Amino acid sequence: WECFFWPLVRHALEVAHVNFEVYTDRRKYEMKRCREFNTIKGYIGILLLFIIDLLSFWLSTSVLLSWFTRSKYFFPIPQLPIRPAQLLTPKGGDAGALGNYGINVGPMVVSWLFRFLNRKVEEGTASAMASALGARKRKEKDEMKRARKEEKAREKEARRDARRSAGVAREEREKAAAALRRANNGADSTGGDEDGYDSSGSDGESSYVSYSGMTASNVTRSNLGTTDGSRDGDDVMGTSSDFNDLD
Repeated sequence: WECFFWPLVRHALEVAHVNFEVYTDRRKYEMKRCREFNTIKGYIGILLLFIIDLLSFWLSTSVLLSWFTRSKYFFPIPQLPIRPAQLLTPKGGDAGALGNYGINVGPMVVSWLFRFLNRKVEEGTASAMASALGARKRKEKDEMKRARKEEKAREKEARRDARRSAGVAREEREKAAAALRRANNGADSTGGDEDGYDSSGSDGESSYVSYSGMTASNVTRSNLGTTDGSRDGDDVMGTSSDFNDLD
C-alpha cells in the first residue's frame, strides 16, 4: 500500500507546494502595489481575500477529511441533501433502499459562494488600485504641469533680466560714448582758442610794430621838417638880418 500511494501523495505535495508559492507571490505583489499606491481600500481588499482563502481552504480540508473521519473542528457545512429516490418517485412512493442515500450539495454551494465573494473582492481591490493609480498619474501630471509652468516663468524672467542687462549695458555704452565725444569736443575747442589767441597776438604785435614804425617815421619826418623849417627860418632871419645890415 505504501508503495502504491506514495507517488500519488508526492504529486499532491508538489502541486500543493507550487500552488502555495503562486499564492504567496500573488499576495506579495498585491501588497506591494497597495503599498506603492497607499490605498486603504486595497489593504482591506487584500485582508478580505486572505480571510476568504483561509475559509475556502478550511472547507476543502474538511470535505476531504469527512470521507474518513468526523471532528468538531471541521467547517460547519450546511446539510442540503439531494436524494435520487425523489427523482425516481416524484409522486412520493417508496424508493426502497435508494431512499436512504443522498448527495449533500452544501459544500458546493458554500464553495461557490466563496469563489463569488473572492471574485467580487478582487474586482473591488483592482478598482481601488486603478483609482489610486489614476490619482497618482493625475498628481504626477499636475506636478509636471506646475514644474513646466515654473520653468517657463524662470526662463521668461531670465530673458527679461537679460534684456534689462543688455539695455543697461547699452545705456552705459551710450553714456560713455557721449562723454568721450564731449571730451573730444572740449579738447578741440580749447586747441582752437589757443591757436586764435596766438594768431591774434602775432597780428597785434605786427600791427603794433607797424604802428610803432609808422609813428617813429612820422616823428622822424616831423623832426626833420622842423629842423629844416628852423634852418629855413634861420636862413630867412639871416637873410633879413643881412638885408638889415645892408640897409
